[in-house]
Amino acid sequence: MPSPERRDWGALLRSQGLGLVCGFATVLLLAVGSFVLAATRDGASRAIGMDDLRGFFAPPSWTHLWFYLLVPVLGLYGLNTTLATWHSVSRKIRAGVTAPARYAPALLHVSFLLAMLAHGVGGLWGAERGEAVLPEGSWQRLPGGPEARLRSLAVDRLPGGMPREVRAAVELRDGAGRVEEVLVGYNQPISSGLGAELHLLGDMGQAPVAELSLGGERCAAVPGAACTLGGAEVRIASAVEAGRMGQQAMAQVQVVRAGAAAQPLWLIEGREAALADGRPVRLEGVVVRPAILVRSRSAPGNPWAFFSALVILGGVALLWRRFLPRAPAPAPEGDDGAPGGS
Repeated sequence: MPSPERRDWGALLRSQGLGLVCGFATVLLLAVGSFVLAATRDGASRAIGMDDLRGFFAPPSWTHLWFYLLVPVLGLYGLNTTLATWHSVSRKIRAGVTAPARYAPALLHVSFLLAMLAHGVGGLWGAERGEAVLPEGSWQRLPGGPEARLRSLAVDRLPGGMPREVRAAVELRDGAGRVEEVLVGYNQPISSGLGAELHLLGDMGQAPVAELSLGGERCAAVPGAACTLGGAEVRIASAVEAGRMGQQAMAQVQVVRAGAAAQPLWLIEGREAALADGRPVRLEGVVVRPAILVRSRSAPGNPWAFFSALVILGGVALLWRRFLPRAPAPAPEGDDGAPGGS
C-alpha cells in the first residue's frame, strides 16, 4: 500500500494548480525570450533561427538564461499533464464510463504533449541541407530532394517596390522521370513526408545561366551549380554574359570525372576547349533568366505537429454536441408567460 507521503507527491505533481503555475511560467519566460532574442540578434543570438534549439548551446550564454529555465519548466509541465491525464482516464475506466465525449479532454491533453514533442524533435534534429538556384528552363538538383526547374515567376509588388506576393511555378522530376508541377511562395514551400522535408523560397530575381554543349549533348547551370555532360560533372564556378567584360560571354568551369582530378577550364562563347580525354566542350552562351533561390531544410518535428493537429480534431469532434444550440426547456403546464401565471 503506498505511503501517505507518496500519495501527496503524486497528487501535487498532477494537480491543476501546478499546471497553472507551469503555464504562467512558460508564458512569462517566452515573453522575456522574445525581447532578449530581438536585442541580441546580432550578438549572442545570431546562431538561432527557425526552430533550431542547438543555437542556444553553441556556445551557452547567460543571455539565454530564460531558455535554460524554460526547459525544466516545460519538462515539469509535460509530467504534470501526463500524470493528470492518466489519473483522469484511469478513474473513468474504473467507473465504467463509456461515453466518448467524456474522454475528449484527455485527447486535447495528448495533443498538447505531441506538440511539445514536435518542438523538441524539430529543434534538436532539424537541419539546413543547403541552397539551390532554380533558373527558368534549366533543371537543378534540390539538396536532399528531386530535380527542379522554374517554369514561370510572377511577383505582385507594393507601391514602394517591395514584393507583396511571389508565385513561382516549379516543375519537379523524380528518378523515374515523372514530372509534377507545384506552386511555391513565401508561405508555400515544396514539402514531402508530412512536412519532414521542406524546400523554402528564399529569394527571387535573375541569374546568369551558362549553356554548354559536347557533341550532341547540351546542359545548363547557374554559377555554383553543376550539370552532367558527356558522363562528366561540369561545375560552373563563374559566368558572365556578353557585353559585361567583353563582346563574348565567358565562364569558368571545373570538369570532374570518376577517378580523375578536377580539370579547370576557361570557356569563351563560340570557342571549343579540350577535355582531358580530348573531347571538345563548347560554351554556347550565358543568358540571364528569372530565377528563385530555394533553401532546403530537414524538419522532423513537422509530422509530430501534424499528428497533434489530428488529435485536436478528434477531441473537438467528440465534443461536437457542445457546439450545437440547446433547445429551450419546455415551459410548465399552465404557464402562459404572464407574471403570476394563469
